[in-house]
Amino acid sequence: MNANRIIDMIVRQVMRRLVNKGVNKGIDLASPKGSGPGTSNGPGKASAPRHAQNLRQAQRLTRQMRRFMKF
Repeated sequence: MNANRIIDMIVRQVMRRLVNKGVNKGIDLASPKGSGPGTSNGPGKASAPRHAQNLRQAQRLTRQMRRFMKF
């Protein structure tokens, strides 16, 4: 195994972890915290459009990263 393949393998693993952290962070920001049955922040509240906007932004960012990384 030559040095170039080893470096590529390490870079790929690091980039995969960074992308996964970014996607998870975007999903955490877009998902409504504490919503569900029995809570006052359920679907249809005033914060729902903001969460939808965050989700769309995370999807766009993920698509851009995937194009850049050429997976």
